[in-house]
Amino acid sequence: MHSVRLPVDEPRRLASLQALGILDTAPAASFDALVESAARLTNCPSAAICLIDERRQWLKAAFGMPRIEIPRERSFCAHTILQDDMMEVPDARLDPRFAQHPCVVAAPHVRLYAGVPLTVDGMPVGSLFVVDTRARTLEPAERDALRRLAHVAVDLMVGLARLTSIEAERARLLDFARASGDWMWETDAQLRYTWVSGAFEAVTGLPPISVIGQPIANSPLLDALGSPLGEGRTFHDLLNDRQHVTRVLTDKHTARGVLQISRSAVPAYDVHGQFAGYRGTARDVSAHVAGERDAHVQAELLRKLSSQVPGVISQFRLMPDGTLHFLYASDACRDMFGTEPPRDNNGGDSAAVCRALHPDDAPGCHRSLHEAARSLTPWIREFRTLRDGKVRWLESRALPEPHPDGGVLWHGFTADVTARKETELALRTGEQRWSMAAEAAGIGIAQFDRQTNCLSLDAIACANHGLPTPQKALPLSDWLALLHPADRATARMAVEQAMDRRGTLESRFRLLLADGSTRTLEIFAHCTLDDGGLITGMLGTFRDVTQQAAHEQLRRDKETAERASRAKSEFLSRVSHELRTPLNGILGFAQLMTLDRVHPLAPDQARRLDSVMHAGRHLLDLINDVLDLARIEQGDVSLQRAPVDLMAAVRACIALIQPLADNAGVRVLAPAPTPQWSLGDARAVEQVLINLLSNAIKYNRPAGLVQVTLQRENGWVHLAVRDEGAGLTPVQQAHLFEPFNRLGAEQRRVEGTGLGLVIARALAHAMGGQLGLSSSPGRGSTFTLSLQAAPAPSGSVEPDQTQREAAPPASSDTRSVLYIEDEPLNQLLMQELFRSQPHWTLHVAGDGTAGLAHLARTRPNLVLVDMNLPDMNGLELIRRVRHTAATADLHCVALSADAMQSQIDAALAAGYNAYWTKPIHVPKVLAGIEALLR
Repeated sequence: MHSVRLPVDEPRRLASLQALGILDTAPAASFDALVESAARLTNCPSAAICLIDERRQWLKAAFGMPRIEIPRERSFCAHTILQDDMMEVPDARLDPRFAQHPCVVAAPHVRLYAGVPLTVDGMPVGSLFVVDTRARTLEPAERDALRRLAHVAVDLMVGLARLTSIEAERARLLDFARASGDWMWETDAQLRYTWVSGAFEAVTGLPPISVIGQPIANSPLLDALGSPLGEGRTFHDLLNDRQHVTRVLTDKHTARGVLQISRSAVPAYDVHGQFAGYRGTARDVSAHVAGERDAHVQAELLRKLSSQVPGVISQFRLMPDGTLHFLYASDACRDMFGTEPPRDNNGGDSAAVCRALHPDDAPGCHRSLHEAARSLTPWIREFRTLRDGKVRWLESRALPEPHPDGGVLWHGFTADVTARKETELALRTGEQRWSMAAEAAGIGIAQFDRQTNCLSLDAIACANHGLPTPQKALPLSDWLALLHPADRATARMAVEQAMDRRGTLESRFRLLLADGSTRTLEIFAHCTLDDGGLITGMLGTFRDVTQQAAHEQLRRDKETAERASRAKSEFLSRVSHELRTPLNGILGFAQLMTLDRVHPLAPDQARRLDSVMHAGRHLLDLINDVLDLARIEQGDVSLQRAPVDLMAAVRACIALIQPLADNAGVRVLAPAPTPQWSLGDARAVEQVLINLLSNAIKYNRPAGLVQVTLQRENGWVHLAVRDEGAGLTPVQQAHLFEPFNRLGAEQRRVEGTGLGLVIARALAHAMGGQLGLSSSPGRGSTFTLSLQAAPAPSGSVEPDQTQREAAPPASSDTRSVLYIEDEPLNQLLMQELFRSQPHWTLHVAGDGTAGLAHLARTRPNLVLVDMNLPDMNGLELIRRVRHTAATADLHCVALSADAMQSQIDAALAAGYNAYWTKPIHVPKVLAGIEALLR
């Protein structure tokens, strides 16, 4: 045999292969069905999907040959991946590369080999190939079928690789959703609750079911302080306007008392544009409203107190250009400066203070203020004013705050200290404390003595710390011990740095209270100096900002949850589209082969094709289940409960799972073929049963047995699946239904995600049933699905496995249909479908521009449009069609792999007459086209 050269970019090719995550994985029914189809379609006895890594050829799926590894240098496929297209060897005996190959000179005596490279991200990672013991060449139709199946195989590998990453993303999205404290709700057009999320009970103490069907309580609208608005409007008044409602406040009577609720809602409309109700969110803002009331009371108290304070409380801004502008001053400004006080940057004379400065003191005041602004240190200054020829001494103290727009914002207090100048020495300490108390407006004050290393707290500061009053001198170490352990080192460092730099301390720390709760304190302090300029300690304020910090965190959490919700919708939409697209080709062509009356399949081939279709449809169901997983865990499971024949479901599931059992060497025993009817959802029952059967096979012993039993007892039907595996300990059983917890199975390389049983139990509960477990170590496990028994429907018969749907009869009238689609496989599928209708003519346009050009030339009877075209999306195309007079009334149907409800609603709202999702159901599509063409 000849040596095989490596591809041009072998490292990149190997990286693409590893990124798929498919090497050394267990067989999959979808791949097995695909290679079997390849063998049947090319009339070859054997076919396989192989992947080539740096040293070996590994088979993902094989038909007619064993799944074994061989060295890369002996692999036909190692030559195939060097080709741009199919490599066909009519007779390996005559090809120098393979004439001495063991599989050519000996059994199985390979003669014909034909392989198509499987290319991912431009890199060939393996091949889909067929072999025959006869020397021959493939027919053109056989080559074309092999190429198309190779494309499907690549799409399937890429799609399954993406599925492996969806679980981590889903977990993140669920965490984001749980972070929001809101509850969600929906109503009908009569404003009656139709759905309420589970968070409702956590806030109100009422179960959501208690309000379903009840009208939304009508309550007066409240202002930010929880008082009724003056207009007398109610919540129903707003809802009856059928407009967006944003953050309106009302009272809500609950089991936990009257709560203040903030609601937001948007009106919902059905597909006909009729008002269908509201969807909205609600949040308990009682604590916030109480805080606003307290803040309002404090503001009013501050205003009243400031009117009695012998001085002016002010707020002024030092502008970037050096000018001074007063924004606010208390009422005492009238007496002190002879002008109306400015309020909220409006009214008054903002420059009156600057004009009143004594000419000798004005330069020093401005200079010291600018110096304090540069260092962001408190400004303390005594100066004289000259008014009506009378000199008065004033003292101003102000705290700086950088302004977002530049300059410095100052919060100050100015007092008349004319009399104090004569007794300044005696009153210095008392006046300093009084000034700080006035600046702080009642916020707790603390003083740190550097010599004793102790703090002195006033009554408010003690209350903020949860300490009794009066409190003796508190050592700094004891104060640090009151803080949250994670904040102690930071607080100590902040105090030391402020003392070393002769600066200020401004920070927030968490306080750990005796009852275990935490409180957030905001500290502002600056160093105190003696007459010689040496630091004696610090003087500062403590303020309880727990609610403020919580509101800030809540706002950040809300923004994070909103971003996560948008990302989740976009992610689920993309996953749905990417997975449905290849399935459209698989299921579509399988249905066409089933419906082909001109070239009917042989009975054996028909049964095998039924298996392909059943496996493909089951894969589609699984894709839908993955996308629905988030809703399942949130309790939003919508199932159709109807009589289900569990015996029929068991037979169907065993047939589907049999290849897995055969590969594992496990026997599956079905119960006696007696119908057993129960109340449930047929698809959900099959999903639960498939999960239980696959687990029983994967976790069984070699050559083990899986036994399925059905038993009717006391109005219930019990479907039990028993295996002979290792069994589960009580500890393992306690964690069995936790998402992603595989109980160590991942270490034994048993495939799975840890979600199957979680979904199965949720589906069982949603059907009004239970999923039980009986297991002990060394004796296997028995999982039992229990559902309510139901009578057999009238006219029910045993299903005929050979029965297949028939296409509608061809119409006798000639009709023209335009199909705008860029995917060649989908174009081919639709062309094959139209071949069964000789009086229908199909025209295909590869993009939106070509489709619009065709409509400008001729008018078809019907237009089918893919929603994701390379040059424009389906919404833009339908807008152009509807805005053109010649095509405004055309029948247009959206045909897309986008299956999210929001996407369907948007398409119908934009002007499409109908929306059909891929994979298509051929009889239904033919019937739908027939109806629209009449």
